[in-house]
Amino acid sequence: MRLVHHMAVLSGEHPRNSIAAIRECFEAGVERVEIDVHSLDGPDYIVSHDRRLQDRTTGAGALGSATPGEVRACRFRDRPDDRPPLLSEVVELARDSTTEIQLDLKDWRAMTGERIRALDDLVAPIRDRLIVSSGQDWNLLRLRDAAPQIAIGFDPGYYIAHPAEDPNAPLPRTCSAYGYLDDHPLGYGRASDTASYLRDRFALLLLQAPGSREYFLSYRLALMMLDDGFNAAEFLHGRGIDANVWTPDYAGPASVAPIARLIDAGFDRVTTNTPLAWVRAFARET
Repeated sequence: MRLVHHMAVLSGEHPRNSIAAIRECFEAGVERVEIDVHSLDGPDYIVSHDRRLQDRTTGAGALGSATPGEVRACRFRDRPDDRPPLLSEVVELARDSTTEIQLDLKDWRAMTGERIRALDDLVAPIRDRLIVSSGQDWNLLRLRDAAPQIAIGFDPGYYIAHPAEDPNAPLPRTCSAYGYLDDHPLGYGRASDTASYLRDRFALLLLQAPGSREYFLSYRLALMMLDDGFNAAEFLHGRGIDANVWTPDYAGPASVAPIARLIDAGFDRVTTNTPLAWVRAFARET
């Protein structure tokens, strides 16, 4: 079971996406951490899942309009002795680590060449163990063209999703004839069996983010597709692409069997907020 530490959570004793949490993961030598990043108005990125500074800090304004100096000056409202890290600080901390780093890119608007160059310069010291993931395929295409040396990965959740996924997600909006949230015309009516529909959809998704090294799928979506006769991990592996599922958290013995099923199906990584609980649970199973 290859775990990805969502927002750098290991023990759970530190705030998510914080320097303390990231340092704990590096010192423990975990295989991979995932942190959220957004470009700034200047040559750096902020580590944050939010879109506006005022969501959780004393700062104000959209992240994309903030400067690195403004990030350094702000403080968390619930932790006045701390602030969101800058990516440059994470890279410096990572220099002596062997941990893989996944940057989940939160930029929604099309990235400019200047912001892509800033990212490429920042991650240069750790580029050999880094992947940039995103649901925004338009920015993955820009990264692929402007900085092909950066590994990229695609989350197609804005295009196909489990019907019980986050109700606040803006897309997709339509429940297809096959039972998936999917706005694509292929889902408007049943023209084939469900497994064939899913193979066609994934073939089209491959065209949206060419060059992706890994796909990031909701674990609910991955399980539903297995039930319908389509193994997304097998499909992706046949094209040289890894498969990652997010974000199942341990909730007792009954939660083990579905994740074991995904591992048996060949999914390469499991992104989670409860890594230690999963380790203990699978140790009991064996």
